[in-house]
Amino acid sequence: KWWYNINNYMIDGGRSGYEFFPKDGNRLYVLAQFYPRMAVYNDVEGWQNMQFWGSGEFALPFGNFDVEITVPADHFLDATGVLQNRSEVYTSEQLKRYELATKTYDKPVLIVTQAEAKKNEKAFSDKKKTWKFKAENVRDFGISTSRKFISDAMAVKVGKNDVMAVSLYPKEGNPLWEQYSTRAVAHTLKSYSAKTFDYPYPKAISVNAQDQGMEYPMICWNFGRPDESGRFTDRVKYGMLGVIIHEVGHNFFPMIVNSDERQWTWMDEGLNTFLETLAEREFDPDFPLDRGIPKLVVPYMSGAQSGLEPIMTNSESIRQFGNNAYGKPATGLWILRETILG
Repeated sequence: KWWYNINNYMIDGGRSGYEFFPKDGNRLYVLAQFYPRMAVYNDVEGWQNMQFWGSGEFALPFGNFDVEITVPADHFLDATGVLQNRSEVYTSEQLKRYELATKTYDKPVLIVTQAEAKKNEKAFSDKKKTWKFKAENVRDFGISTSRKFISDAMAVKVGKNDVMAVSLYPKEGNPLWEQYSTRAVAHTLKSYSAKTFDYPYPKAISVNAQDQGMEYPMICWNFGRPDESGRFTDRVKYGMLGVIIHEVGHNFFPMIVNSDERQWTWMDEGLNTFLETLAEREFDPDFPLDRGIPKLVVPYMSGAQSGLEPIMTNSESIRQFGNNAYGKPATGLWILRETILG
């Protein structure tokens, strides 16, 4: 058996935990990295037993997961993998909406409406539901659950497969999230698949979690909310779109192309940032890029030589992490594509 206390990441920090909403007394959980893992063994390096210090990520093997998650009955959740008992945990109306979403390719379909989520916020049910998931050939497992969740979904054609683009968000994320999140997920899957390989998994989920930007197979947590009146600036909108595209893009690097992020951060963040810039400009030709094109790397590259490091530097030793691990390799790939290869 294994257990641990779930932390309030807004206070304690970290990439997993819960966000507390004092106005209604609810929590929004984003859960990952919560169970012991065996170190990776490969034929080149042997056991990869370097500790996790925070800047890099884990090196992980692929595996199959069979997971049961028991939560209060008024929660709505999603997780890595395929839900096995949808008819037991969805209402009849949610089942109809989900079925419609699997056939809708042009816009998201609401599975849980804002009115229903607001009703759930007040319920505090003492009953339980168990959600059952199976995931094949993935390197990790993530879960997000809350009674606050609104959810919408749409189908995306990727090669010969239909993939579900899904979003989970509290009412505090609207109208921004209902308007943009799932469309951004769908766009990312199509853009990355066109430039690399067809996305192989059955779904990709974007979860609104304050102050988060983190990825796991098929699911990611993303920041970005309007103010209390529902208004948002372009900076908030594009910041939210950028983090969704980036974190969904991590399904390709490193969730599928399974590099060791602690040793070779550029093979994860650099490749992903390059593809992110292409996807962002396809989403909106006026998308305000924050890194990845030549003019944006000039201040860094023209700075003090002591701050410049090779992209092969170990993640725990990189100074100016964003510039070295994200911006510089992405810019190099941009120059290779646009100038050297033309």
